Amino acid sequence: MNTGGLPRGELLGRYRTYDQAQKVVDHLASAEGFDVKALSIVGNDLRSVEHIRSRLSYPKVAGAGAAQGAMFGFFIGLLIWLFAPDSPMINMLLSVVLGMCIWMLIGVVGYAVRRGQRDFASSSQLVATTFDVVCDFSQAPRARQLVASSGVASLQRADDPTGPGTGQGAGQSAGPGAGAVGGPSGASGTGPQAQPRPSGRPASGWQDESGRPRYGVRLTDVKPDEKTDQGEDEPHQSSSPPQ
Repeated sequence: MNTGGLPRGELLGRYRTYDQAQKVVDHLASAEGFDVKALSIVGNDLRSVEHIRSRLSYPKVAGAGAAQGAMFGFFIGLLIWLFAPDSPMINMLLSVVLGMCIWMLIGVVGYAVRRGQRDFASSSQLVATTFDVVCDFSQAPRARQLVASSGVASLQRADDPTGPGTGQGAGQSAGPGAGAVGGPSGASGTGPQAQPRPSGRPASGWQDESGRPRYGVRLTDVKPDEKTDQGEDEPHQSSSPPQ
């Protein structure tokens, strides 16, 4: 079970959209006896996207300000009516009209001040380029079998926008179920354990900047047993013949 930070486990697949990753998780969750708490969806390569909605003009700015002011005035009038039920309903109407006038004036003045600098309305959001489905090591063997029948194809290295397409994974190959990925600290190579990447080793979406797997522990990094080390390092003593 993941309690925070990047999960540690086996990478089951990388998908271009969140819906594909969600479909894989739904397929695994429908399997009887499978622990869905062992799964995680990780978004990679976050980007800020600003969608342009429309071009601004004085009538549009005034109309948007009037709509906001009407809502604000209605809220104020409702508060007045709650605290003074005997007050005439005309007070609520006056609050709505006054709110429309004030917000319309603020919107028009603000648009006139920034005229020519931002003549459009937009909305911003954070989106991920790809999504990884990661499974805990304890459930990974069964999860690999179930993913194959999910009907969702994982991205290959050549199609991965965070890999060779951006010059970050040339010459490397990996696929779904390629093994454990991730550093011991669970970070992406930016913490104190991050080491400088050797020259000639390109970074990829499956590894961090130090060349370590992104989730989990690489088998070559596991220290051998101390007893084995002592047995191997002990020099063999040869007995000399008695004089």
